[in-house]
Amino acid sequence: MNDYIIKNLWEAQFHTVNKNIDKKHQSITNDAKKIKFEKFLKKYRNWHRHDDIGSPYQFNFYSLKKHGFLNFLKYTLQVNFFNFPYTSTSKQRNFFFDDLEIIKLINSYDILVNCPVHQSPGNNIAYFINKDISANVRWLRYIYFTGVLRNYFKDIENPKFIVDIGSFYGGFQYVMKKTFSKSKNVLVDFPHQLARSAIFLTKAFPESKIFAIYNQQTLDQYYDNENRDYDFLFITNEKFHEFSERFDFALQKIDLVTNFASLGEMSKESFKMYIDSKIMNNSKTTYFYNRYDSSPFYEKTFQEKTTIFDYLLKNHKVVLNRNSGIHAYQMPLRKLFGQKKSRPISSGYFDLIQTKID
Repeated sequence: MNDYIIKNLWEAQFHTVNKNIDKKHQSITNDAKKIKFEKFLKKYRNWHRHDDIGSPYQFNFYSLKKHGFLNFLKYTLQVNFFNFPYTSTSKQRNFFFDDLEIIKLINSYDILVNCPVHQSPGNNIAYFINKDISANVRWLRYIYFTGVLRNYFKDIENPKFIVDIGSFYGGFQYVMKKTFSKSKNVLVDFPHQLARSAIFLTKAFPESKIFAIYNQQTLDQYYDNENRDYDFLFITNEKFHEFSERFDFALQKIDLVTNFASLGEMSKESFKMYIDSKIMNNSKTTYFYNRYDSSPFYEKTFQEKTTIFDYLLKNHKVVLNRNSGIHAYQMPLRKLFGQKKSRPISSGYFDLIQTKID
């Protein structure tokens, strides 16, 4: 495992100034700085408020064997006792099975068969469909996104150079690499999130070649090196825009840029910097999964309003625009108008694919 890169990414968070981020992510980045590095190495995948979301409750041999008795007991208490005053577990997690049907509907169930969540590094939340196939709520997102992209690319050349903004722990890259084996993946996120994904992906693909850009020295080193053939390239949010400005599109093409939800959580200033970046506007294809309205008038979810119109790129044409199928029927537990109960989200999500006009 690339311990040197992981440690430097983790330490980069203490030297990074995160400007114009919402209260939720301010809290998450502040909490990350309080975690000891040794503890982080052991528990890099699931954190409070930033985890695999969960799965339907299941009591069977495979769950018990995979997660161990104590972890299984803890999860049993969590889903069956602590949430009981507000909603039943069945109502809260029924959309998991709807998501499975949606994935079958877009002919992508084989991706899940090839990428069961219990076989991915650090997993401790899984619903076993059978002894070989498993998933959790977040994992089904990655299967769905990959399925949408595979359907789009089936009649054209597969994407080789992929940039993802807001990569979390690297689950999407895991599924994409398993599906598009020749792909080279660039992950852009906060430093502590990149440290998580560096552990996850190097455990999953131990023979992979990786590099990280987290300061001026590593940025210069990347561009001074003629051989940039990395399987996974990690770039901190602080260095992405300079990386984008220096990128030579004559030497290397960007096949795909993706973002799943996080652009709609940003300040207008940060949003515009990504949308207007050279990387974004020179990409052959972009795929966004975001909310139609990031802050409905009756529930100011995020500090600024972003709508689907803000995602339309210059010199690109829309080739897919639809309601997203994943999590379309979820009823999450949340507080609204002073009452905490299971209710639909305040704004639906869209799938938007755009291609560059030559």
